Amino acid sequence: MKNYGVDVEELKAPKSKRIFRAWVEEWELPLLKKNDVVAEIRLCEKYKGLTFYDPDNECQYTVYDKNLEWTRGRGGGWSLICQPHNDDFEDEPFLIGEMVIGLITETEQEEGVEIIRNDKMRSSASE
Repeated sequence: MKNYGVDVEELKAPKSKRIFRAWVEEWELPLLKKNDVVAEIRLCEKYKGLTFYDPDNECQYTVYDKNLEWTRGRGGGWSLICQPHNDDFEDEPFLIGEMVIGLITETEQEEGVEIIRNDKMRSSASE
């Protein structure tokens, strides 16, 4: 293959096994406030297993991969159940939104997770 100009090393490199779109996507919006199992499963699929560092309590978390937590009332909705890497802390819910997405984006993820930032949306929001 080298004889034909194909970069063999690039072919050997591991491909992204998962793409994380670092914004609240259009399909998520109606699901964030909908308390049903389909919404929970779809949202869990996007966020499960991702890690982030919370500077407020100086703890690293991993998003639980089995289910989310529902909060009723104004300002409620689906929250990620996050498991701390520190035994001094307990599992903590983080409401799905720009704050937790920002923390995930700033944290190095496991190999194979590719984070895509929506620069177009970010630049239009700052205008």
